[in-house]
Amino acid sequence: MTHRHHLDRRAENLIAACEGPDDELLSPRDVSGWLGVSPQWLAIGRGKNYGPRFQRLSSQVIRYKRADVKAWLADRLHQSTAEYAD
Repeated sequence: MTHRHHLDRRAENLIAACEGPDDELLSPRDVSGWLGVSPQWLAIGRGKNYGPRFQRLSSQVIRYKRADVKAWLADRLHQSTAEYAD
């Protein structure tokens, strides 16, 4: 099941606004600020398998590779409104 979110409508702009190297590791706070969601939304997404790919560096440290977040956003792009079914 694909979860739809307001990010779908902004995905292209979020990708374009992204600055920095693709291999940079970002904190959940960095990613939540970039995407305009809460860190809690990202945490829930990790548990329910609907957010961007992440890396667990230790039991308390989560990081997101910038390229993985951009790829996740690119997967949310749509060609037409017919593709955007709730």
